[in-house]
Amino acid sequence: MIRYTAECLTAANGHWLTGKPEKPYGPNSPKTIRIFESSFLEVFSRSHPITPGIWFGPFVLVILAYSPRQIGVATFAGLFVVGVLFFSLFEYVLHRVIFHGLMRLAAKDERFRFMAFMAHGYHHDFPNDRTRLVMPPMISWPIGLGFAVVYYLMFGRALSLPVLAGTMVGYVAYDWIHFYTHHFRPKWRLGKWLRAYHLRHHFQDHDKFYGISSPLWDIVFGTYRSPLPVRREDIT
Repeated sequence: MIRYTAECLTAANGHWLTGKPEKPYGPNSPKTIRIFESSFLEVFSRSHPITPGIWFGPFVLVILAYSPRQIGVATFAGLFVVGVLFFSLFEYVLHRVIFHGLMRLAAKDERFRFMAFMAHGYHHDFPNDRTRLVMPPMISWPIGLGFAVVYYLMFGRALSLPVLAGTMVGYVAYDWIHFYTHHFRPKWRLGKWLRAYHLRHHFQDHDKFYGISSPLWDIVFGTYRSPLPVRREDIT
């Protein structure tokens, strides 16, 4: 039986339920908490930011070495872009419909509170937890396998490979951009824009700015807003 720590159970009934986007804790509050009493589960619930590239990079390299020669460079490139777009749409739907849908449901029905906290509430309460910002393998591997099966059924073996490669690159980019926006202070224009865009979602408006790697689907579905400056005291 999985046992959760007291601090995890307390946090699951905490600030994120109010829907208020201001910083929930004071300057001396912890950046992370222990979730599982089991040390084994606790270790595997965390992930170093480099791991997405380690897990999925070799698959992408193998596909790059093999697939263009089989189907042609132009076809490969087009399907690769399709894979990137598929993942960006998945990212948006997961964030807006599933994660924040659960959070809205939990605010009305306490039966869903713990589920919503584990899915996304934790990240809103502890946005600067470095070890729980990228997906651990226990989550990312099953999702990757699901994409591989769906693409195989949709496109067949040969054409599914470049789509899968694009999706894996899109996923790694998403995880690394997400980590970058929380833990780096970019000096270049695009980096500053991406950081401001995501931090507005955290600290100013939870119901907009769902795209992390790109604002594309925010624009398409009407949840885009200009990333106005974020107060420094909110994010330090």
